[in-house]
Amino acid sequence: MDSILATTNTETKSGINGTALKIIALVAMFIDHFTAVILQNKLALLIQAANLTTAQERAAWISSHPLWTFGPVILRLIGRFGFPLFVYLLVEGYTHTRSVKKYAINLAVFAAISELPFNLGFESKLFYPEYQNVFLTLFLGLLCIWAIDEFGFKREWNKKASLLFFPAVLVLGAFCGYLFGIGTPGAIINSFAEIPVYYYCLAGALILFIIMAIAGRKWDDAKKVQFIAIALSISAFGTIAELLKTDYSGVGILTIAVMYLFRAKKVKAFALGCTVLTVLNLAEITAYFMLIPVSKYNGERGPKINKYFFYAFYPVHLGILYLVAYVLGIVGFALY
Repeated sequence: MDSILATTNTETKSGINGTALKIIALVAMFIDHFTAVILQNKLALLIQAANLTTAQERAAWISSHPLWTFGPVILRLIGRFGFPLFVYLLVEGYTHTRSVKKYAINLAVFAAISELPFNLGFESKLFYPEYQNVFLTLFLGLLCIWAIDEFGFKREWNKKASLLFFPAVLVLGAFCGYLFGIGTPGAIINSFAEIPVYYYCLAGALILFIIMAIAGRKWDDAKKVQFIAIALSISAFGTIAELLKTDYSGVGILTIAVMYLFRAKKVKAFALGCTVLTVLNLAEITAYFMLIPVSKYNGERGPKINKYFFYAFYPVHLGILYLVAYVLGIVGFALY
């Protein structure tokens, strides 16, 4: 979302530029939020007005109103295009920005600005500490990849630091196991048998330990230290995102880290990021469609548009959608 440098070539390359990717992401996000704030709230009112008391009545109502029932679902699946594109642009922005500090400050400031319209849009409440906006996820993700870069690739550590390799493996494995347990895979498994989430943590730690015990046998100390930085950065910032209950939370941080680590091959990086999202939340499967524009990305900035337009679009459109829904009587208002 920050500056993506234009190519030094004087001729415009064919393909899709950074500005076009940003616009695609914004349109997808708007569709998603329009559906969530207006259409789905209106649908809830229609069902409430129909006074449906049994499952059979609800099924009959759904079958007789396919547009209202399936339309929002389709639109929200289109909305899944947005987040992976924003992640991809975040990685591009980090790679090319002149000041990571300024980039981080911009994300933090707009995370604060966006919180009230985000609360109103999704909960019709001015204060709602149970769910935080996506700017905070992107901010934490930026710090995560900065930490990976700074502590894993730029600094030289004493060889004794490699002794933390297996503890770091266990920490990352437990974190990934936790995400697995609270995501779609855990929900499917728990539909057959209720399994406490800490079992998933233990299983994740054990599985990754076995994998790295085999894969890491020939790694030198420098490579092990790099893995330690990666594992601890993902686990630390992912845990913070989970505790703060940000949009996409720990899954978002893992997705950002994966796209950053494989950034040398843009299509592969994006595909792996979409895989992380989809495995942990099946509703994100339509994100793969965005492999098409990403594969056409030419590395150019594109037409120059003030970057603060892209930052401001998020809180402004959420505020407008809430006001429209409120005026139409679709949603109410509460302080908390």
